[in-house]
Amino acid sequence: MKKILVIPFFVLLLSAPAFPLGFGLYGTGGYGNVDMMRIIDNGNDYRVMYSIRNSLYGGGIVLESGDQSESYHNRFNAGVDGSTLSGGRYQFNRFMRVKLDNVFAFRLAESERVRFWMGPLLGLHLLTGLTPTSRNSEWPGDKLKYHLAALSMAPAVFQPFGLYYLFVDHVWKRKFGVFIPVGIALGVNIRLAESAALTLEAGFRCAFYFLRNGGFNYEGYANAGFIFGAI
Repeated sequence: MKKILVIPFFVLLLSAPAFPLGFGLYGTGGYGNVDMMRIIDNGNDYRVMYSIRNSLYGGGIVLESGDQSESYHNRFNAGVDGSTLSGGRYQFNRFMRVKLDNVFAFRLAESERVRFWMGPLLGLHLLTGLTPTSRNSEWPGDKLKYHLAALSMAPAVFQPFGLYYLFVDHVWKRKFGVFIPVGIALGVNIRLAESAALTLEAGFRCAFYFLRNGGFNYEGYANAGFIFGAI
């Protein structure tokens, strides 16, 4: 798992411009679906166990390199998204992702004020959220045995409450996951002044997704923001 995370991180780090020519802020929104899968038939096939619908919203910073003489420029987005998950086997609260996305953008058409571009996307998204669980699921075996032994010596009238506390009562536990997307993005930069531009971006990304179980995520998104500096 560590190697899976390190490789795209260094690719993104190296692709980010050392001296960014444009800096800005953006807001984002999107919608996707995650199919959580289980490998069957000795690794020859898989079965979808359940699906999760994912609505996301957030924002961050964008760094853009490239000048008027180049047909290629680099867009590096770093942001934080909130997310609403529905469906699936597990409930999550305060779910969010911290993400790095890089678009290797090639100019399709350009005028004095408008630039259209498109290119491949590579990202690394770290996922986290609170999910309800029970104490018997989270506690180590020795701790659970100790509480069960203590409960067995308690008066019978209190034992149902103790069992409820250990096996039924919910506690919120933070879980972590990862999404390593690849995809395609396209957009337009509209120059508003000599050193300011409106930037719009939309795309599709998909790939491996892990959150309690492994799966495959595919989602569409759209960004809108402003870039300042030499653009």
